[in-house]
Order: sequence, then C-alpha cells, then structure tokens
Amino acid sequence: MLIDGKLQLSQLVRLRQELGVPIDAIVDYSEVLIEELKDSQNEIDHFLEVEQIREYGRQLLASIDHFLNPAVVSENWSNPSQAISTAQLKAELEEPTRLVINSTQQLALEIGENLLAEVEQINLAANQLLAEICELNIAHNEIDTIEDTAQDLDTEHLLEELEKEPVLKNQYHILVVDDSNTNREILANQVKAEGYLATVARDGKQAIQMIQTGIFDLILLDIIMPEIDGYQVLKWIRDSPWQHIPTIMISALGETDSVVKCIKMGAKDYLIKPFNSILLKARLGACLEQKRLRDLESIYIRQLAQAHQQISQFNNSLQVENTRLSSELEVNQRLQQMLLPKEKELEKIAALEIAGFSETAAEIGGDYYDVVQHQDRIIIGIGDVSGHGLESGVLMLMVQTAVRTLIENEQIEPKCLFEVLNRTIYKNIQRLESDKDVSLSLVDYCDGVLNISGQHEEVLILRQGGEIERIDTVDLGFPLGLEESIADFVFATQTDFASGEVAVLYTDGVTEAENSQGIHYGLEQLCTVVQRNGKSSARDIRQAVIRDLRSHIDIEQVHDDITLVVLKRK
Repeated sequence: MLIDGKLQLSQLVRLRQELGVPIDAIVDYSEVLIEELKDSQNEIDHFLEVEQIREYGRQLLASIDHFLNPAVVSENWSNPSQAISTAQLKAELEEPTRLVINSTQQLALEIGENLLAEVEQINLAANQLLAEICELNIAHNEIDTIEDTAQDLDTEHLLEELEKEPVLKNQYHILVVDDSNTNREILANQVKAEGYLATVARDGKQAIQMIQTGIFDLILLDIIMPEIDGYQVLKWIRDSPWQHIPTIMISALGETDSVVKCIKMGAKDYLIKPFNSILLKARLGACLEQKRLRDLESIYIRQLAQAHQQISQFNNSLQVENTRLSSELEVNQRLQQMLLPKEKELEKIAALEIAGFSETAAEIGGDYYDVVQHQDRIIIGIGDVSGHGLESGVLMLMVQTAVRTLIENEQIEPKCLFEVLNRTIYKNIQRLESDKDVSLSLVDYCDGVLNISGQHEEVLILRQGGEIERIDTVDLGFPLGLEESIADFVFATQTDFASGEVAVLYTDGVTEAENSQGIHYGLEQLCTVVQRNGKSSARDIRQAVIRDLRSHIDIEQVHDDITLVVLKRK
C-alpha cells in the first residue's frame, strides 16, 4: 500500500492501528500463556513454543514501528530514493505472521483444554493480521497524496507528537461499570494500580449520566446488568457524541457469543472474569494508545479544516481584490484608448494622411503614440515604455501629457523639449522607485520637411522611386528616465518629404512579433509590405501591414505591445 508516494497522516495513523491491534493481541495472549506455563515442568516444550510466538509478535511490532514510523515516512517524502515499498512491508510482516499461524495450529493439537482458548485467540489474531497484509496492495490505490501546503500545516509538530511516549497514565480517566460491588472494586483497584484514574458506576443508568460529563478516556463495561444492560449502554454510546471513547466489555467465560455481538456493535475489546492483570494492562494500554492516535488525527483534521476555511476566506478576498483591480485596469485601458488620436482629428490635417494602430499585449500597455497639430507644424510622437502592465501604462500617460504640455507652451526645440521631458519623467520614476525607462522619437513635419529627434526604432521612408530609406535614430537621443540630464545626447536630423512619399513609425512589438517557430516578423518583411502597398492610402498601408503581421503570428500569443503609425504626404 504504501509509501511509494506520500501518505496522509490520517492514513498512516489508521494503518498503524489496523496492523497493530492483531499484533498486540498476539503478544498479549502469548504473555498470558507464558504466565500460565512457566511454573509447569511438564509443559516446558509448550512454554518455549509460546515464547517463540511472542518473539514473532515483538518482531512484527518492531517492523511496523520501523516501516510506519511517521518521522521516517516524513523524511522519505523529501528523499524518494529511500521510500519504502509495499513489497518490503509485506515481506517483513508476512513470514512471521505465517509462522505464528503454523505454531498455534500445532500447539492447539497438543495443549491442555484449559489453555486452548488463548491459543485460539492468538491464531485468530494472526489470521486477521494476514488478511490485513494481503489487502495492502488494494489499499494503495485508496491513499491520496498530501499537498505541500498541507504538510506545512503543523505536520512536523504532529509527527513529533506521534513519536512521543504516551501521555502520563494519571492523565487518563477510566470509568468502571459493573453491578457487582466486588467486581467494581477489584477492577477499579487494578486500574489504579496501573497508574490510571478510576471512577465506578453501579449500573447502566448511572454510567450514561457519568459518560455525559465528557471526562472519561475509556470505559470498562459489564454486559449483564439489571434494567439497562451493557448492550443498551454500548448502543447509547455509539449513537452519542461520546462514541469516540473506546469501550472494553467485561464478560464471564461462558459469554463468548455476547462478546462477539458487542464487538460488532462497536466495542474495542473485552476482558474475561476473573481479571488477569497482565491482560488488563495490555488491553488498557492498547486501547488508550489507539485513542491517543485518533485524537491526534482529529486535531490534524481540525487544523486542515481551519486551514481550508482560511484559504477559502483568502481566496474570496483575492477574488474581490482581483475584481477591483480588473475594474481599475479596465478604466486605465479605456483611458489609454480614449487618449489615442481619433480618426476625425487626423482627417482634418491638410498636409498629411495619418493612420495609426495600437494594441497592448496586456490589459495596460506601455506603447505611446500621439499626433499634435501646433500652428503650421504637425508633431508625431512614438515611444515605448520598457515592459507592460499598470506601471508602464502610467508612465506612458505621463509622457503623453508632458509632451502635449511642452508643445502647447512653445517648447518645440528638440534639446529643450527632451531635457525638460526627461527631468519630469526621471523624477516621477524615482518617486515610483521604478526601473522603467522610455524610448521616444518625435517627427516634426513642416513645409515638406521631416525633422526627426530622439532615440527609438528606425524611421522608414518610402521614396517616390519605390526605394525604402531607413533613418537610424540611435544617435539622436537617449532613453528617458535613466539619467537626470540628457541634453548632451539629443540631436535632430532633417529629410525632405515629397508628395506621395510614405513614412512609417513603429515599436519593436511589430518587428519582434514571433510565429510558432520563434521567427520574428522582422524589419525586412515590414519594408516589403510597405513597398508593395506604397501607392495605397495611409489607412490601407496600415491595414496591409497589420493583416500581414497577424498572418505571421497566426495563433501565437502576442508578447509585446504593437504600435504602428503611417504618414503619407498628400
């Protein structure tokens, strides 16, 4: 069953209980037989055989303590090569169990009638254990793995608890229920002699009243009592909130059938009158240890439930927060789109046809483009904030606002404009404690001349003859926001822009867009599409490029913002 994967702690505890109960019975009944045989010289051979059976039992206990030790299993979670297999456990348990069965079958043929009952009990326990062993492979499929997050939930503490010595005996409180005053006193005194607290009840009615106090860890319950007998009390216990308290039935030698009935009703074990002190000690110890393990399991399950509730509450809070952030992102996205140049604005520009396109890779993009008409000048800006998301989007809006403000205040000389713009962006980036920067180019058109300044991607110009001129902007500026002053890095270049000629501005999201083979769209392909459609309007050229770009990307996800601006002189 086991331990090729990770066991839930509750499954580990349950498995130890299922295997441990019949093994305890083998050891306990062996010790009872040893006590009966040790003073008889005529039974020396039988005495040695029973001692050997006890050793087999102890060997079985040692095996489950090793193989099902929570600390060992926990260590193997992080060291799979040391994980224990089902086959190993079965091999360790099956052989000594079969030896016990063979020995008790032979012993039953030879031993006296007065000791036959104990031999049969050992044989019964060994056969029960063998059945459990044979079912280990089946159980393997029923065990779930425990998640790392659940392991972190105080599992280490619980494993330590499992390995501790049992709680001090005087912390266990046992209720003795018997209608015979003599039996009550004898059993209560024996319980106290083992170091436990003991309280007595004279009949079933009093027992039910006392159990409801919730102070008892185990109940010793007589079967035959007037008015409310042991069966009725046991049934009441199993249907009550105190059903977790283990119950050991007290019976006379001739009440075997009654004992079987009680076990089926939920009793954990039984004791036969007159009470054997060794057997009493073993029975109390085994049942209380099982209760301790079940209590630890219950604590663990409660902790898991509490953790689940906390996680659910946290998830609900995250959902609320995500809804809020999604709303904010949607507002910012709409704001970005609202601030892009409108078609109606662009149509009013007499000297140029201008068509733009911008698509973000995330909810909030970092690409920037704008068109500002100031007196007889048309200034087109295109830029790219490093990264994307909310922070990049905010910086893009800062750039857009600052550029428009400077132009409206007649700050259109490139060095002056870029210096003031950079100082503004630099200080805001410092305040945001951000590592962002902005690449930006401005194309200023006036009277058939393009004045280009600032560092960004190459500017493409389709000349009247059909050739593409590529203007490198790398030496015309410096990224905004990296240094407090960039005046010494800003330059401008001029080029004629004749009627019918086309200028194309773009961000790297266009040229670096990848297909499923990881191949970039590339600058060469962009130039080819522009040349092929150079006679068309600016709007049609834009559409042709976007159509070809989408065909290249196909089903692949876009990883960067895409911005394209096409200018054509009328």
